[in-house]
Amino acid sequence: MGLTRFTVETGYGRLFIFKAQISNILTIHARMEADAKAYDKVSGLQIEAGSRFIRDLNLSLGDKVLDMGCGTGHLTKYIADIVGPDGLAIGVDPDAERIKIAQEKSKDVSNLQFYLGSSAIGFPHDNEPYYDVHISTSAFHWVPYEEKVIYIQKAYQCLKPGGRLAIWCSSAKLSDDEAVTASVYSLNEEGYRDLFQKMGLFENVLVEQRIFPYRFKSFEEYKQWFKGTIHKDANDYRNFIKKYVTMEGDGQVTYILPRVSITACKS
Repeated sequence: MGLTRFTVETGYGRLFIFKAQISNILTIHARMEADAKAYDKVSGLQIEAGSRFIRDLNLSLGDKVLDMGCGTGHLTKYIADIVGPDGLAIGVDPDAERIKIAQEKSKDVSNLQFYLGSSAIGFPHDNEPYYDVHISTSAFHWVPYEEKVIYIQKAYQCLKPGGRLAIWCSSAKLSDDEAVTASVYSLNEEGYRDLFQKMGLFENVLVEQRIFPYRFKSFEEYKQWFKGTIHKDANDYRNFIKKYVTMEGDGQVTYILPRVSITACKS
């Protein structure tokens, strides 16, 4: 029996897709959509930690702020409230389903915009001095090592003179196997300092260790958070969990992954 083939016209020409491929694409899309909705519901701990970090930055009314790796947009909305109607908060994320949720929730907010993208793919005003502050919370550790250079270059290019780069991320230095398995590409404090020093773009680079425990009511809640965050099943990462997760006597779970805050200025 022959395979049913569909023809799709794209900006790059005709694309031929077989029926079986469509089924797989729809399955993956449904899974990504479910993960994005789950993440939106269980991301309260990232929001709490990110809010503290953002408050310490003392953003000003009228600032134009880029939120790179914005997820479903909770913190980007928080930034928009701080900078006021004369300011602008732009959220960028490579996850289309998370951006879709963010856009749906922000339709009536005039100083808040969301776009699908990344430093490597591109984002609005990525090659002109447009933003006052470039922020990233709980995202830089997902950026592969070779793309971190692009990230810093693009941040420098899109900031105004005197603009600030601010990053809140993991500083747990995982083994190569752990990094690939968990898709976490973090560096330790020294590694981040060396990265910025070698690139030589920003001034007043400050890297500070922070500890912010994430506490969950149960291991099941932690697994839901894990699944919604990285699209993977926590049960498949026993070594990672053994290293960073503590089961408390009352059934609650404490997750401690070392973090750093990184701030830097463009001259």
